[in-house]
Amino acid sequence: MSVKISPRRWFGIAVWLAILGMPIANYLEGVAGPRTEAQQAALPVLPRLNLDSLSPTVRAEIERAYDQAVTHPRAASANGKLGMFLHAYGLLPEAEVCYTRARILDPESFRWAYFLGVVEAQQAKCPDAIRTLRASLLMKPDYYPAQLELGECLVVSRDWEEARRLYETVLQGHSDSAEAYYGLGRVKEAGKDPAAAVELFRKACELYPQFSSAHLALARVYLRMGKQALAKEEQGLAEKSPGKFPPTEDPVLADVGSLYSGPNSYLKLGARLGGQSQWKEAAEAYEEALKLDPRLAEAHVRLIYLYTQLKEVAKAEGHFRAVVNLNLKSAEAYFNYGLLLMGQGKTQEAEEAYRDTLKIDAKYSRAHNNLGFLLEGEGKLPEAIAEFQKALEESPNLSQAHFSLGRILVKEGKFDEGIPHLLRAVESADEATKPSYLYAVGIAFADLGDLENGLRYLRLASGKAAKEKQPELLKRIQDDQRLLEGEATAP
Repeated sequence: MSVKISPRRWFGIAVWLAILGMPIANYLEGVAGPRTEAQQAALPVLPRLNLDSLSPTVRAEIERAYDQAVTHPRAASANGKLGMFLHAYGLLPEAEVCYTRARILDPESFRWAYFLGVVEAQQAKCPDAIRTLRASLLMKPDYYPAQLELGECLVVSRDWEEARRLYETVLQGHSDSAEAYYGLGRVKEAGKDPAAAVELFRKACELYPQFSSAHLALARVYLRMGKQALAKEEQGLAEKSPGKFPPTEDPVLADVGSLYSGPNSYLKLGARLGGQSQWKEAAEAYEEALKLDPRLAEAHVRLIYLYTQLKEVAKAEGHFRAVVNLNLKSAEAYFNYGLLLMGQGKTQEAEEAYRDTLKIDAKYSRAHNNLGFLLEGEGKLPEAIAEFQKALEESPNLSQAHFSLGRILVKEGKFDEGIPHLLRAVESADEATKPSYLYAVGIAFADLGDLENGLRYLRLASGKAAKEKQPELLKRIQDDQRLLEGEATAP
């Protein structure tokens, strides 16, 4: 088969051929792949897949991709997409087969060559990876992540001269590349040039102070130079950032990462669905996260709340027990458990749960608010008032606390203190709650003897209740509104 290459692309290719010292014939072999129809037909067989360790959701996604590859065996995109899914979940040998198929079917695609080179490198198949990554770079000469991947393979393969040329070229375009300085330092170290290696490793550490491998390399060279104190210092710096490596933005490989439905992706999905009040779907997302990591505190904590909303008491209690068994001191877990107990009418147990919440986090405003509500129900008004006040100290716009505190103060005849809290509650309430809060304001003004403001707020409450389609509340408001209108017009 023939490969058409534009004159503009030939310039970049020529530069890299010079850097890599590769004959043009080798380039054409690497990029074009098989050159006859018979060779092109010889695709490797799709791999057998063992997906038992993956969650049902992930298995279903991979099985769909596999079906597409079977249905469209000559489509590079279908084969490559299956490879990407397998790559994302660490099934590297299987991904390699799929990327090889995709590359044979579309030999001029940088993506499939690059992905294949990456999985070969990840399996320590450096000779294969070097050939594949060279070919990918001849298609996209300036792709920095591919340059670094190739450089690592060259160093591992002890191809010092090509590694030197590569890293020097990378530094011409990326003078801030800590990895390139580190790679070139390894070349110099192997070439028995410790002074140059030290300077290069030091530059890598300056650019990325947490670069543990560069600190270790510097310690190693210092030891060989007999500089024990400096070696010990670098060893200590390496131990402060174990395994840290400079982050590299790789937008092409990011497409593979985006397919990975790891615990964090399910946590994000659950949070989004929960924010839209899709309780069942959110719970399913958090359960998927727990299949991947059963110790995920955030998932257990949120599921207590979600199963409370879904009225699935046993499941909510199960996730609370999981938090306790994991010895996780989570204020939110105890607060959510308090909500579950309140919903069952277990007020004493709920009160204990809220007090446990506050032992963990004394500033948990919603726990103060709900504890105040329970204390009010027990007739312990001074204690309830204190809890509402604590809630407002931490969350000045907490409408429920303003409402509850205002209502108690009004009942005690402290209108000057209570009505402002009721008005603050109206300001910060959601639309569904505003009708009842406006109703309370109207009644408070009426009890004060201010019929004008009483009627004004009852009319506002009536309009809001109608808009929010709350017929029972609307009827009560209108009944009181008629009574006040009668008083207002009485002689």
